[in-house]
Amino acid sequence: MRPALALLLLLAAGPADAFLFGKASDVKASVILAEMRAAHERGDCPAATALSETFLAQKPPAAMREEAYAYMGDCYERGGLTDKAISLYKLAIGLYPGNPRFSARLAGIYNNSGFYSDAVPLQLEVLRLRPDDVEANLGLARAYAALGFYGRAKTYFSRGVVLKEFSDPAALKEYAVCLLRKRDWDEALFIAGKGALAQPGSFYWPLTRARAQAGRGDYHKALPELEAAIKLQPSRQLRLERALYLLLGGLPRRAIAAAEPELAADPKDPLASAVKGMALYNLGEKGAAAVYFEAARAGGPFTAKVAASFLDKKPEAAVEACKN
Repeated sequence: MRPALALLLLLAAGPADAFLFGKASDVKASVILAEMRAAHERGDCPAATALSETFLAQKPPAAMREEAYAYMGDCYERGGLTDKAISLYKLAIGLYPGNPRFSARLAGIYNNSGFYSDAVPLQLEVLRLRPDDVEANLGLARAYAALGFYGRAKTYFSRGVVLKEFSDPAALKEYAVCLLRKRDWDEALFIAGKGALAQPGSFYWPLTRARAQAGRGDYHKALPELEAAIKLQPSRQLRLERALYLLLGGLPRRAIAAAEPELAADPKDPLASAVKGMALYNLGEKGAAAVYFEAARAGGPFTAKVAASFLDKKPEAAVEACKN
């Protein structure tokens, strides 16, 4: 080929820098993106976000912007600029529907802010693309549990803890709470066993077993579990729960004996008063019981409801309230 003809073909292809390296603006954008990446990796979010305006002014290709949006969104979150992060993630989700990262980050913001209904479809989209994503499974489970959909939450908690091989005590605790609220006593006992292996020596797991057994109505099995929890974590609240189990297990005198030290420490304790009042009522001492029900009425909604039920001569309603 003659030199003149070769030169004409080269000029026809476009500017020399585009022919050899791509558009000059793309080259500049890639340099700025590399600087953003380095700043983000060293935790310098002010530097990374400062570079973003210059970077976007180069009108870089979609793939470069996708990477930059990830750095920008993360830095907005770290800096507490939640509204900016939300706007950016919404934009990125529309531009890059095949990238689950942006949906996952936005769902996390919604979950942490209490907007659970908004988080659900985003987590479902992440799981459509990545079914074994641990955080998406647990995030969706948390959202469903917060919304009161315990059956749906169970499905995703189960997947999440299995994917983590039952090694995450925090996730197991959340799952246990969900199961107790769902009244799934058998699964709660199973998870309590896994939790005890992951976190030996924690009072939480015998307490979970106690509450699951109590939920079944088996207070005689619940009591030793609760006593084990009290040994690991002495607590007035747990001692009063033990007194309640003794009462519901048909041992009113032992319930009184358990409640009296708490009343000695605080004569106005509403739960201790309610337990002693119910125990005395069961023993036929209704006049003496009324004094304790009056004290219990001044407590929170639970003890007030129990006391009112007995004072209104509706003990069955009070017993059901205690079981629930």
